[in-house]
Amino acid sequence: MSPQQAEAENLLARMASGDSAAASQVLEESNRWIGTTQRTTKANQLVNATLNQHDLKLRAAALQATLALDGVTRDADGLNWLELAVVDPSTQAWALWMLGAMGNRGVEQERIVQILKGYLDKSDARTRSEAVDGLGIVALDETVPILLERFRNDSSPLVQESAARNLAEAGMYTHEQRMVAAASFVEWMDDGRMSSQQRGWLAHALRDISGQNFGMDAAAWRQWYSRAR
Repeated sequence: MSPQQAEAENLLARMASGDSAAASQVLEESNRWIGTTQRTTKANQLVNATLNQHDLKLRAAALQATLALDGVTRDADGLNWLELAVVDPSTQAWALWMLGAMGNRGVEQERIVQILKGYLDKSDARTRSEAVDGLGIVALDETVPILLERFRNDSSPLVQESAARNLAEAGMYTHEQRMVAAASFVEWMDDGRMSSQQRGWLAHALRDISGQNFGMDAAAWRQWYSRAR
């Protein structure tokens, strides 16, 4: 293992344990990893562990680390590479996720949102779900209603679940953005057009956002929201 790889994996291990100082170091230094590090099994495990942290700074550093480990520069050249990769079926899933990471790190966010939105109309549900994941990682205010619409109207449970999960805890949204989604989630809890599966995801999402657990009790969720907003 090269010294650069060892140093990168040491920082990733610290981040996976919740070290905010390591996240600051990764955000500052990871550009220098490009071409000298790679995504190993260990690095991948550490990145995934960090992405499961609640702290958005840690998660942002994990996104930036992934771009660097895969050699994707945070500039026009890196974006052009991802645009080519996303039309190739063999690299499409990777590219949709990486586009989200690139957008989250501030590179041409509006352009990236438009690219990802273009995959929401694909016939393959898994592709739509991966595009939803990408939008949840970009996490602009304007993507909240896009994911809400996918949850409500997409025909695929896979896409519906992905939208709810990203708005609740898996995406990169702030608590304030998640509370915007919560307003619709509360309203839909007793909407007869929601399937029982959708209502279950709504309850799960609201539990993640609120830290409360009122199950399927729509009235209790409305009371919570009126107090919390």
